Amino acid sequence: MLKRILGLILFAVALFGAFETHAQGEKKFITFSGFVIDGKNDEPLPGAYIINERAGRGTLTNDRGYFVINVFPGDSIVFSYLGFKKQYHIIPRDVMLSYSAVVELNEDAKMLKEVKVYPFSNEEEFKLALVEMELPDARERAYMEENLSRDNLDRAMAMQGMSAEQNYRYAMSQQLQSIQRRGSLTTNPLLNPIAWQSFIQSIKNGSFSNKAYKKGGYAPKNQGSRDAIFNSN
Repeated sequence: MLKRILGLILFAVALFGAFETHAQGEKKFITFSGFVIDGKNDEPLPGAYIINERAGRGTLTNDRGYFVINVFPGDSIVFSYLGFKKQYHIIPRDVMLSYSAVVELNEDAKMLKEVKVYPFSNEEEFKLALVEMELPDARERAYMEENLSRDNLDRAMAMQGMSAEQNYRYAMSQQLQSIQRRGSLTTNPLLNPIAWQSFIQSIKNGSFSNKAYKKGGYAPKNQGSRDAIFNSN
């Protein structure tokens, strides 16, 4: 009888030791709670994301920035909020059944492009305003069109002196004309008998003494017209 009692006691001790060993080998469950606030002004951040990446679950903060999530020791918890930098928080391994923390998030400053909003009620008004819109460089373009017009360019070209190429061509043309005139005789009007005859006849007729041509509508006539000269020949 005594042996049976001792056997039951040893069995119970062994069973309790095995149960205790198994409980110590398991990870203990921790309730992680706290607040998420703005690190600049300590204001609560409602709707912030708290995600346990290892467990694949998460939660959100309430309107006061408070949160509660179940974690295990060593888990890495990610805190994120729109316009703020992400922050990682590692659960210590030597905590008890509950753990609390106040998490401060810092603003993520980014330079965004300027966006202009125009008060147009429909697409047609926008197109009309776009067509009638005066560009910033409208005045400069008007000056450029005026300065580069055909008339101004021709006027500027006429005011400029001849270029080196034009001077060379002019000099060569003058030299060529001089060579061409070397083998030809130069006519002198004073040696033309027909011209002298016409001059003497005009004096006899008194054409040079008539001053009526100064009043207009009259000019001294030559001795004969072109048709009379051709007919006489």
